[in-house]
Amino acid sequence: MPRIIAIVGPTAVGKSTVAVELAQSLEAEIVSCDSMQVYRQMPVLSQGPTRGQRVQVPHYLIECVEPTQAFSVGEYRKRALPAITQILGRGRRVLIVGGTGLYLKALTDGLCQAPPADVSIRERLWSECQGLGSPTLYDRLRGVDAAAASRIHPHDARRIIRALEVYTLTGRPISSWWRQACEELLPAQVTIIGLGRDREALYQRIDERLLHMVYEEGVINEARRVLGLPLSRTARQVHGLADLERYLSGDVSLKETIRVWQQRVRNYARRQLTWFRRTPQIQWLVLHAQEPPWETAARVLECLRSPQPHPLPVFTP
Repeated sequence: MPRIIAIVGPTAVGKSTVAVELAQSLEAEIVSCDSMQVYRQMPVLSQGPTRGQRVQVPHYLIECVEPTQAFSVGEYRKRALPAITQILGRGRRVLIVGGTGLYLKALTDGLCQAPPADVSIRERLWSECQGLGSPTLYDRLRGVDAAAASRIHPHDARRIIRALEVYTLTGRPISSWWRQACEELLPAQVTIIGLGRDREALYQRIDERLLHMVYEEGVINEARRVLGLPLSRTARQVHGLADLERYLSGDVSLKETIRVWQQRVRNYARRQLTWFRRTPQIQWLVLHAQEPPWETAARVLECLRSPQPHPLPVFTP
């Protein structure tokens, strides 16, 4: 049985409840992989695990950052890696659970910490490329970073220019930054299980969840409180906040707010599935309409015991 298991899938598919059932069976602890559940003061907006679920199973990277603070994939990785190492050190398994594909990719593939683009250097290199051609710049790259050149096509001007830009900025070949990222990977291999549903069933769950947030969970009052804070750019991206802000300003009706919000989340679910399509090692399970979480957890366990390729299910766009 793998020591690190990732449970991924689109929003509202049911990852949190299945993960809690699975964690109890495996004596595992859960590390969230969600870019919004890291924030405090917005538990309804972010739809993180409930307090009851967090009592049942230890969770990490949940409500650990104030919404006034920016948060990035690099910060996530910096916090998640020690948590995972500590859990494994206690002899327990790790469940990485969430729908933020970029965060999972940073854990499994590493994160290149090379400096950001320098506009002046990049513009100069592009000008040279247009005048001399990409093969000339490629020859220059081979002279300073043969390892990178071996992985880049001679006509891939964008990647050639980026490699030369990093070398100009730092004096280090970009391949050394790539190696550093690979050296900081997880201490065990990750088995990834994807949860999916029929598209219409998923959309119905999204629509019903948002209605429950509005009429049962007090999301409007939560949004009103949160909007009174000097929110970071990343915290402002939580789904529904911009729509609720327009409603609270009197610009749109509640009915229209809900309709637009539901559509935005359905679109987000499609984008998540598009991202996960690019991860071929995911083993997919399609959940039945009334399937209870414990039954799904049992199916995941069976999948883990007898791993085999599972094609992308029909719910993907």
